[in-house]
Amino acid sequence: MRWFFPAIIHRDERHQFYQNKFEYHQNVFRWVVILVTLAEISYFITDCQIFHHFAYETLFQRLFPLIFLAGFLIYNHYRKDYFCNILLSYLVMHACMWCTIWCIYYLPDREFSREGFLAMQFGFLCLGLAAPYYLSCILHPLMLVNLFLSNLWIHYEHFEMILTLGLPIMIGILLFLKILECTYVDHYLDKKTLEQLYIHDQLTLLYNRNILPEIVDRANNHLLPSLSQNTWFVLLDVDLFKTINDSYGHEIGDRVLRQIALHIQHTTRACDYCIRWGGEEFVIILPGIAKEAALELAEKIRQTIATDDRMQPSTTVSIGLSQYKGYDFHQAIHEADKAMYYAKHNGRNQVVCFDELT
Repeated sequence: MRWFFPAIIHRDERHQFYQNKFEYHQNVFRWVVILVTLAEISYFITDCQIFHHFAYETLFQRLFPLIFLAGFLIYNHYRKDYFCNILLSYLVMHACMWCTIWCIYYLPDREFSREGFLAMQFGFLCLGLAAPYYLSCILHPLMLVNLFLSNLWIHYEHFEMILTLGLPIMIGILLFLKILECTYVDHYLDKKTLEQLYIHDQLTLLYNRNILPEIVDRANNHLLPSLSQNTWFVLLDVDLFKTINDSYGHEIGDRVLRQIALHIQHTTRACDYCIRWGGEEFVIILPGIAKEAALELAEKIRQTIATDDRMQPSTTVSIGLSQYKGYDFHQAIHEADKAMYYAKHNGRNQVVCFDELT
């Protein structure tokens, strides 16, 4: 089964990979489903040519796929998950095929049925661009099942020819889709790397300010609702960092910042946002936490940095805290900044809460 999945993509990441692939092709994908259905309806003209009159016998059958198309478009408008969208798109495709079979049953001349089935292969190819390869390998060959079942009562005149022409095309399409999916892996990994570089500070590997659009409503600078309940801001500044750079060099200063970042990462929770705010300043956003727990966490960060024997030269930090109260998040940072400067001007190497200053 491993052959069906991209070897480089870890199992836990496959859902994200296929969702990303679907979103990349979704506009083309939507139009493919629409155009395939319209093409099925347009074959009514061929029916009229075969009947040599207005083909009332097949009009309903040709229009019937519009029901499936409407269901797909409604779902696609409200939901963007790849799995159900792909299943519905293939359902539309197979519905078109069965409606064609329905029409063939009434046609006096079935000579052109094989050309119609070959044309449907193009629709399956286009759907496969957005679909996971393993789903294409399951849903595309169902076309052969449709043919075998319908042959039980239609008895195609050139059934063997339909199979010998269609089977190699189907295999070629599936191999082509496998090649495309493997190629898309490179695009996905490059895109993911660029996204990580964009929102992460290259020195400390913490977030940088580019993460803010993911957690802040740009319209009013409020935190997103999922982060706005019992949230505390922690502003941490390295004491006498300019002296460290001047006395030991910027390389040692960078090493100090990396070590502090490690302490922050090891102390904070998975749901917290640790941001290098600039220079030697760090902002930590703590959602869903009580004041006492926030103070305890900040104090733990301060202590681990101050007592780290590996930190050379010995370094301390001053920390300010403030509670987010539902307004512009910059106000919370401003209040934490005031608390931090109070800590600096009153001995450094301490944690101060803004609430205690007022």
